[in-house]
Amino acid sequence: MPNTQAIGVAFADQAIINGSLDSATLVNSNVRSGFSAAQQGATITTTGNSDVFVIAPVSGVLSAAWFSGVDALAASDTNYITFTITNLGTSGSGTAAMLAATDANTTKTTGGTALTANAQRVLSLNGTAANLVVAAGDRLRIRAAATGTLANTVTFPAYMLNFSVS
Repeated sequence: MPNTQAIGVAFADQAIINGSLDSATLVNSNVRSGFSAAQQGATITTTGNSDVFVIAPVSGVLSAAWFSGVDALAASDTNYITFTITNLGTSGSGTAAMLAATDANTTKTTGGTALTANAQRVLSLNGTAANLVVAAGDRLRIRAAATGTLANTVTFPAYMLNFSVS
């Protein structure tokens, strides 16, 4: 009889074996009910926009977003980064803002947070549930927009997005 429950690191779920794993089975299974997409971007420059793109791996809802970079960046109300994620859809013309348009997603002194080298930073999601919905294949633009002139670049920026499925 095949193993159908988690035992240490060994796992065999009948839905995986026979290819019938759907979102309902996934939620009721002991297989994690979500997907992640990670992307490393180019160096965040001291001026202008630094964009990276992610393709939504599944239809679902953005449930979490994180940022991490190799370099620290001091908080400043004059020279700061604003993080945004825009769902461009499959046509590239979408405008849904997936992150909250608040200072929490900045490196401002007032309401934002400095970047700590190699530390994970949680990005605040938009409070409008409809803005967090993605279809498999949607193109998501992650932007780090520099206002003013940053004190330094931020190298090896990495982003992690988690999606829940229902």
